[in-house]
Amino acid sequence: MVKTLVWWTVAAASAILSIFFLFVGISLCRAAYNLEHPYQFILTFFSSNLIILISVAILLGVVLRMIGRLRQGQSPAPADSPRSTSDSSQQRPPVQKSP
Repeated sequence: MVKTLVWWTVAAASAILSIFFLFVGISLCRAAYNLEHPYQFILTFFSSNLIILISVAILLGVVLRMIGRLRQGQSPAPADSPRSTSDSSQQRPPVQKSP
């Protein structure tokens, strides 16, 4: 239960931070058009686009993980825990000796 709460808290914090930086990148891109020097414009424009790209990628990843977790219902079982399922390949037929 605690792991699930921590996971959702981290996911929500990541989503909020990426949305914040998305708005920062958009406002920086808009501010770049008010600059008078071409070199400053180019540097500011490309840096703002990089901020937007990274924040959108993080936001998309977090949202897809949230959707996957909601569709799954509960957290997945740990990979190293043994599963107790009956598997027909584990049952060997009796060995017959030839006379």
